[in-house]
Amino acid sequence: MKKWLVSLSLFSSLACTTGTVFANDGLQRPQTSATHANLHPVTANVQNTDSEGTEQWDVRSSVQVTRDTLREAYNASHAAYTEKLQKYAKCSEKDAKKAILAEHPGMTVEELQLRNIRTSLVYMSIVRDDEDKYLVIVDAGNGRILLDKRVPTHHERVFANQNPAGNDAE
Repeated sequence: MKKWLVSLSLFSSLACTTGTVFANDGLQRPQTSATHANLHPVTANVQNTDSEGTEQWDVRSSVQVTRDTLREAYNASHAAYTEKLQKYAKCSEKDAKKAILAEHPGMTVEELQLRNIRTSLVYMSIVRDDEDKYLVIVDAGNGRILLDKRVPTHHERVFANQNPAGNDAE
């Protein structure tokens, strides 16, 4: 088992460092040996632009799509995701929103999405008013609030590690 893992790691490392991957050409061929006869090496223009210790890869495909197209695809996949999971939720979005507003009267529910957290089906929401913002997670089974956490403002996050004199904390 160890030898298999080591050889797999070595093969993966070599494939990643050389920019070579294996692609299936889609043709059906009879297998004559233990090797994959229908896989062919494909190279890509992959350059490691290592800057200050962070690895960034400049990968350019021959096919470019607009951000609007990507956004539409994401929204379509999100809608399909929600539709697929909605049948398992015993609590509706309306019930989840009612539970959130009961906990935060006078606030506005900005987002409410059916999601999963480690296979637990929940509604995730952002609620806010003029001063505060909260992340609220509601159980999609019974409508109970599982998490209600204040989200710090940008100003609070930026200045959180400074002492009163304005100097950075040690």
